[in-house]
Amino acid sequence: MNLSFASPALLWGLAAVLIPVLVHLFFRRRPKPVPFPAIDFILRARQETKRRLRLRKILLFLARTSLLAAVALAIARPRLLAPEAQAAPGPAGPAAVAIVLDASASMGYRQGAGTLFDRARADAIEVLTGLGADEPATVVLCGGPLVPQADPPSFDKAELRRRLAEAELTHGHADLTSCTGAAVRALSESAAGQALRRKLYVATDLTAVSWRLDTPAPVVATPAGPVRPEVTLLDAARGETLENAWLSNVAADPDPSVGPRGYRITATVNGQRREPLKDATLTLRVGQGKEERVAVKSFIEIPRAGSTKKTLAHDFAAGGPAVVSLALPGDAYPDDDVLFLSLTVPREVKALLVDGAPSPVRQRDPAFYVEAALTGSASPVRPTVVDLDGLSRARLADYDVVFLLNVRSLGEKAGELVDFVERGGGLFLAMGDEVDPERYEAELRRILPAPLHVVKTASERDAARFSEVDWEHPALSVFKGAAREGLESVRTFRYMLLRPERKDSGSRVLVRYDDGSPALVEARRGQGRVMLFTSTVDREWSDWTIRTSFLPAMQRIAAFLAGGLEERRDWPTPVFAPRIVPAPEGVEVLALLGPDGRERKLDEAAGRSGPVSVTPDVPGLWQVRVRRDSGKEGLDPTLAFAVWPDPRESDMRRLEPSELTAWFGGESHARVAGDRPTGESREIPLWSWLLVAAIAAFLAEGLLA
Repeated sequence: MNLSFASPALLWGLAAVLIPVLVHLFFRRRPKPVPFPAIDFILRARQETKRRLRLRKILLFLARTSLLAAVALAIARPRLLAPEAQAAPGPAGPAAVAIVLDASASMGYRQGAGTLFDRARADAIEVLTGLGADEPATVVLCGGPLVPQADPPSFDKAELRRRLAEAELTHGHADLTSCTGAAVRALSESAAGQALRRKLYVATDLTAVSWRLDTPAPVVATPAGPVRPEVTLLDAARGETLENAWLSNVAADPDPSVGPRGYRITATVNGQRREPLKDATLTLRVGQGKEERVAVKSFIEIPRAGSTKKTLAHDFAAGGPAVVSLALPGDAYPDDDVLFLSLTVPREVKALLVDGAPSPVRQRDPAFYVEAALTGSASPVRPTVVDLDGLSRARLADYDVVFLLNVRSLGEKAGELVDFVERGGGLFLAMGDEVDPERYEAELRRILPAPLHVVKTASERDAARFSEVDWEHPALSVFKGAAREGLESVRTFRYMLLRPERKDSGSRVLVRYDDGSPALVEARRGQGRVMLFTSTVDREWSDWTIRTSFLPAMQRIAAFLAGGLEERRDWPTPVFAPRIVPAPEGVEVLALLGPDGRERKLDEAAGRSGPVSVTPDVPGLWQVRVRRDSGKEGLDPTLAFAVWPDPRESDMRRLEPSELTAWFGGESHARVAGDRPTGESREIPLWSWLLVAAIAAFLAEGLLA
């Protein structure tokens, strides 16, 4: 039997046993003898009493000393390790051993002074150290995207110990079913271990998501047939429940009601706890690096089991690339407490409104309603209104988007407008009485989404309504739920019919009338975008201008045509998932800077021109270092991207030991060893008996005193 202490550092308390010794020595009297014959008889009579008192003092001294010593030893929690029979009985003798070390992200859970991975690695090294010289072994590290591989067992214990000591925690998922299968296959292939027993040790946290118990358990192939290995599961959590609170999703949606560049950011928070966590802080940060700052703090109740959502609002000061992060208070598993999101916030849009039919009556002036919609306090658009004379003097390159509102003809400005669009500018066309389809065909044929035909007139009773709306289009995605009624209720009395366009024209109908005619058509021309509305933006042909949907629609259309609304969403990449990093023209991707501060240089042989494929291995915000044609190197904020942790690793629910041992073949073949990693000893606690002894010593001291 071996004696050990759970808290050996507290053994200094044994020094308290010196207190009774010092008390007895301090109060010890040394009387000076004085001869007095008159009382010699009395002294001889008391000699017998003195012997009894001396024995009583010795017993009192021992009781006090035992009391203090027992309490001091009990605080140090001594335990006796007694030999225990193996759970998987088999013939005595050496064995070929396979050790599987779980290095998945959930093993980063902190328990005590270290992580579960630290404890599991120590357990695995202890198993390896306890093997005999005639017992070959192999090691399998399980975690990350790679298919686990295991070498046949060997006698090079020093190399195996080095591999375990240098093993590092990954941020990926561990499929322990595959890993144990690979380890058992290695035991089957072991030529040195054909005549030996087969043992399998798995050092893990026993989380349920790591196992696939719907598949057959691995068995060792031998000449005599399949044999189940002797399995010992080393529980790094020591049987304790693992609590966790985590963020599983963050979504950002533009919201003009928040501000010109306002967003509503929604977080999904999950809980897996014994009790709900009230008044937890949810923090929204914006920016990156030294410019990162706290934007919003809010309280949220994390449920005991399940999920909840929380929405925060923020208005960005400027457009362009932006980074936001949402964070929960740190807990034992930090990987999923913070989620990043990279955004492209719409920049300020400069719009030129060309009024083709100015009118002193505002309701009949097409530019009146559009200008009012684009100059709202929450609008990112800054409009400038001109008539046809002003258009001839305007420099289109100074603007992001041009609105042609019931314009009859562009004349010599048509060529400049076509070049403006093909070089990346945006164009919005609204019809009206002044529009001449033949002139438009002659001047703007290269950029028109579809050829104009004739005007169709409907009665007020039979007014056309919007139908078949592409709600997923970036310009119209802002309309959700009840807000869609503001678009569907629009009545149109006159509208321009379009000629059929060939299928490869690149045109896309976003909205149709209920008779099937196109109402809003979009097309890509060169590097720019064009959108055609077949009715008017005044009160002459339609009542859209007085509907609640007109203002947000005009603002979104202007931002979309100017390139401020990207059709793609830059979704975060799960850890260990491949990601394509685009390389803009004139830019060479040099390296990636991970959230851990380490730079990952790209493979020179793979080339760095054009899009680059990368596989991020750490969750957080990744930045890209580039070199431009000018030779300048630096981080490109437009290429930064977010990487999220594997959601499977946040689920800390543990398997019942009996369920897992049954899968391996029952108690005759497998067991879970909590804090007995080698499976060779049984712990007998002694501290409780020491407390009983201390109580007995206390009672004895009271009686003797």
